[in-house]
Amino acid sequence: MAAVFGGVEGGGTHSKAVLVSENGKILAETDGPSTNHWGMSLSGGEQKDAIEKIICEMKNRFPKLSINYYITTDAIGAMATASDRGGIVLISGTGSNCKLVNPDGSQVGCGGWGHMMGDEGSAFWISHLAVKTVFDAKDNLVKPHHDVTHVKKVIENYFQVSDLMGMLPHLYRNFQKSHFAGLCQKIAEGAKAGDALCQYLFTLAGRVLAQHIVAVLPKAQQALLTGEQCLPILCVGSVWKSWELLKPGFTEVLAELESTPAFKGNFYGYNLLTLRQSSGSALGGAVLGAKSAGATVTLNYADNAQVFYKHSFQSSQ
Repeated sequence: MAAVFGGVEGGGTHSKAVLVSENGKILAETDGPSTNHWGMSLSGGEQKDAIEKIICEMKNRFPKLSINYYITTDAIGAMATASDRGGIVLISGTGSNCKLVNPDGSQVGCGGWGHMMGDEGSAFWISHLAVKTVFDAKDNLVKPHHDVTHVKKVIENYFQVSDLMGMLPHLYRNFQKSHFAGLCQKIAEGAKAGDALCQYLFTLAGRVLAQHIVAVLPKAQQALLTGEQCLPILCVGSVWKSWELLKPGFTEVLAELESTPAFKGNFYGYNLLTLRQSSGSALGGAVLGAKSAGATVTLNYADNAQVFYKHSFQSSQ
């Protein structure tokens, strides 16, 4: 009987599961609700004690489901879908996370601490910043950079409240991270329609996402910085659908690296990629799971990811 490998991408809003053969053919895939504490390639998948408990529980509850289990983060799963040579994964969905994967397999992370301690540049972070800006303006605590009228109306319409006092249950008693993060889409719509504050929020998000790259870059091996394809940065998550809104802040921060002594002359540029595969990091999770079991799944990586933005420090585009 031919071996079959399964992968699960467990995110904060929804999940994907995939079954794949040794030759890389996807046999089946499906979508489901949030499972980010129960997936195979999932946010939060670095806690060793939690991983051991999950695997033990899976074996007890479903003894015939799988011979071997392997659990890692959604970032590492995504990189395994896109490439076997390493790069940087920058996730901006409901939450955010950044992982540098070197060609030798070594890893360095930045972020991924959840909404209480991180998630900078994510949909939740943008949503929270929008709400915080309106609250601060009302209290005369911080003068907003732009008029808050449109954003205040968007918040009230999205959460179905008539004033800011009505927001308190959404912030505390009835708080749901994924629902709160959904406000980001409305902010994006406002930015595309020309609202200055909405555009400003996305510029800030672009800047802080780029700062994740700056944070891990000193640990990058030279082969990643000077390869023919420049530094590959895999962008995962729904916020990247608003790339044109993120672009001004993102590119401004990385442009500063051109004159940084540590990188000048040995960092040629970067390529931003997105996954073509609808299965996302679930496919990479299956590949890593197979590897941990001593098997190999062959993928055509050129079919799995595509470049959507290139920047060369010699000639930008």
